[in-house]
Amino acid sequence: MFFVSYVWLHNQIHAVISECVKTHNQALNKLKRQGGAIIQNEHKDNTLGSVIVNGKKSVWPLTKSEGLKANG
Repeated sequence: MFFVSYVWLHNQIHAVISECVKTHNQALNKLKRQGGAIIQNEHKDNTLGSVIVNGKKSVWPLTKSEGLKANG
């Protein structure tokens, strides 16, 4: 499971993605102290996401445990 939050700060949306609640809350608190506003919070079960790497879209494990399983 991982946590995803979106924070509005300095006319930009910042995404915070974490596996640990404590780390996630620390990052959110830091952004809020800088004047950010949380616009969305959610948690997701372990799923695969996609990222752009060197201009190519590829499936990427979003959690450490999935990455370790994929690598053997």
